[in-house]
Amino acid sequence: MCITVTTGERSNQMKNSSRFRQLLTVGVIAAAVMPATASAASLTSSQKKAIEKVGANAYTYGYAPVYMQRSVSRFPQNMVINVQYLATDLTRSIVKPNADTLYTIMVLDVGEEPLIIHTPNTGNRYFSLEMLDAYTNVFGYIGNRATGTAGGDYALVGPNWNSTTTPLNKSVSSVIRSNTSKVWIIGRTLVDDQADVANAVALQNGISAQKNSKVGTGEFLGNFNLSAPAATGTPVSLTADATFFKEFGTVTAAQPPLAADASLIASLAAYGVGPGLDPNKTQTSAVMASLVKGAKSAEAAITAKLDATVKASKKKRNGWILFDGVGSYGTDYLTRAVIAKFGLGANLPVESVYPAAVTDSSGKELNGASGNVFKVHFNKDQTPPINANAFWSLTLYADDQFFVANPINRFAVGDRTPNLMKNSDGSLDIWISAAQPSAARGGVKNWLPAPAAKFSLIMRIYLPKTSVLDGTWKYPKITKVS
Repeated sequence: MCITVTTGERSNQMKNSSRFRQLLTVGVIAAAVMPATASAASLTSSQKKAIEKVGANAYTYGYAPVYMQRSVSRFPQNMVINVQYLATDLTRSIVKPNADTLYTIMVLDVGEEPLIIHTPNTGNRYFSLEMLDAYTNVFGYIGNRATGTAGGDYALVGPNWNSTTTPLNKSVSSVIRSNTSKVWIIGRTLVDDQADVANAVALQNGISAQKNSKVGTGEFLGNFNLSAPAATGTPVSLTADATFFKEFGTVTAAQPPLAADASLIASLAAYGVGPGLDPNKTQTSAVMASLVKGAKSAEAAITAKLDATVKASKKKRNGWILFDGVGSYGTDYLTRAVIAKFGLGANLPVESVYPAAVTDSSGKELNGASGNVFKVHFNKDQTPPINANAFWSLTLYADDQFFVANPINRFAVGDRTPNLMKNSDGSLDIWISAAQPSAARGGVKNWLPAPAAKFSLIMRIYLPKTSVLDGTWKYPKITKVS
């Protein structure tokens, strides 16, 4: 979704921003003058509960921005990073890789001035640049669905940009405004197979970003092209402990919360929590213990939300797990935290959905040991319904969330898999097993190789049709056949 900002919208945003800063200032001053709690004995039961609530609210609210900051800090800033290889079973730099696209990553700062992003004509190939603010809200896209396939120039501007004081130095197709100065762009360029990589790379090389002040100088942000997997990094994780609150203060000071968050942020300041604050320096050990206790309860609530969503989705979707409300969270901080923890960077549903499965449709574990064979069955004309220039795929992961080595080097099956064999009634079966299926089942044609151990599946559906979004499309059954 691209946003063209009008003068009236800018005025409202500036008023909201000004009011929010006032609230934050009041909260910070209140925290600064509030006397420190004397001792653990002086905390009443009601005070402990109030402090625990602050700790829980801060952790739930802050999980996504803190987790995102930790994630994007691993990338070079203000550069165009192109991943120009397809993942294989040897790829260990990121969990749950895909076998469908090449990635383009940009971590940008638009606080001082706009950036002009140029994209090439992508023809019939799926392409998108997904844009997330510092709080993991997806606020805009450049690509087939949002802006068309012709390519062009687009202005990415920060929350306080004013077209009068900082006019654009280039005519653009649209202006896309971020809620925060930090922006994370995740680009995806479709690849049919290994032979098609060079064509996708050529399109990636046509992506550029330039500061508004550098238009006409020939100076662009640097490019970094990754042609082989990077070294395996340490997985990002958060712990509900005292150090979280310090990091929360640092992250939210650098990327001020949105106007809708003002009342919640103000409620945290009484115990030294908030933008620019570190309660470890201003609060007693008793207060810190209650804050951490609250954070731990919030961590449990995140897990409980995940479990409840999984249970409800399995029942609704033939065993497939899908989160609703992804990408645009408003004040639903709990869902935002869940998605940050388990699917950071996920698209808005209108761009793509990612149903996953860890059991078959009857609830039995997916496991290729003991000669087990599973079948994913699509009724006639019931493969994932997608719009033009889109794709769907079914990808298999070992228990460690990486691809599985196999004799045909196949890690996914989908609409681009050649020679898929349909049944006489027009239906389609995908056979999942450690051993190659029999000739009667198509041999390698419809085979998605599995380990002789636990595995999971992810179905990627890009540019899904309305029937996927409104729930009328029927998810395929996963059946253990032997």
